[in-house]
Amino acid sequence: MHPATMLTVGAFSRASGLPVSALRYYDAAGVLRPARVDPVTGYRWYAPDQVERARLVARMRLTGMPVADICRVITGDPVTARRVVDAHQRRLEAELATSTAHLAEVRDLLAATTRVTVDAAELRAALSSVRHAVGDGSGWPALRGVLFDVDGGALRLVATDRHRMAVVGVLLSGSAGPPVQVIVPVAVVDAFLTGTETGPVDVSLAANRVALGDVEGAAVDALYPDYRALLDAHGSWGGRATSVTGGVPMSAPELLGQVMHGLAEHRPGTRRRGDLVLLGLDPTEVRADDEPGTVAFDWRYLADAVRSFGDADLVLTVSERDALRLAAVHRPDTVVLLMPVRLDSRAA
Repeated sequence: MHPATMLTVGAFSRASGLPVSALRYYDAAGVLRPARVDPVTGYRWYAPDQVERARLVARMRLTGMPVADICRVITGDPVTARRVVDAHQRRLEAELATSTAHLAEVRDLLAATTRVTVDAAELRAALSSVRHAVGDGSGWPALRGVLFDVDGGALRLVATDRHRMAVVGVLLSGSAGPPVQVIVPVAVVDAFLTGTETGPVDVSLAANRVALGDVEGAAVDALYPDYRALLDAHGSWGGRATSVTGGVPMSAPELLGQVMHGLAEHRPGTRRRGDLVLLGLDPTEVRADDEPGTVAFDWRYLADAVRSFGDADLVLTVSERDALRLAAVHRPDTVVLLMPVRLDSRAA
């Protein structure tokens, strides 16, 4: 065969779908030998009519067929080759059946349900305090619900839409089962919030099913973002402390009054640009103005966050990333993070 019609190793690799390293291996194994080897350089050349055989080898290779069986298919008669292929398929089907059975056993072991008991009124109050931060699920279905995080006998509820995040701890009167993180869909949350159950209620959390008292539904089948890392990135979270210190103290009604008062006055160039509230935190006070050093936040998000605390005393801090952190003084497991809004000419 004329050298001009032969294929280099690279060209043959691209045409057949076999990597160059595999071509070397199959050459040594006698499965696919090159048509010509340069006696001086050792460079290998392949004939065009070897491409189909190489593609056949590539497909068998993808199924995990042993090299010895690939050799038998390539070198054997059609009947023998077919029997080798059928035997390999039966082997794969048997392995799949065995693996499927093992995975079913794994799912059974992971199907444990965690149950906690909590006062219905406290659970409603906690859900109400995070409900404002639930996302619409656009591009991230996990955010269309409230995370129930049970760990060490404690329950934390988390909601975020990536622009804000609310976290609140709930007192438990009973707990059974392993630590678990389960996303309760917003429909179940809202149904429970409009319910009338009183006294202790059982909360059941499993991989595929959740129940808040008498309200049941399918759990959100998704992984929730690592909210703990986000909290750590924006300031330590004193979840085991009895109170929060540091930052600017202010009651929730006082802060809400400043926000709403600024919106009502709306003097051009001060306090508000469009739908934004500009806040500045000094060591001892919160400033709502348009002076240098202030940070812009969506006023609706801020108002919702402040209202979620009721009449609690708060501590406000701004992280290096300009995220606003609101924490209840006497409930350090109740935290809201608000991401800042970039100011530009459109906001003026």
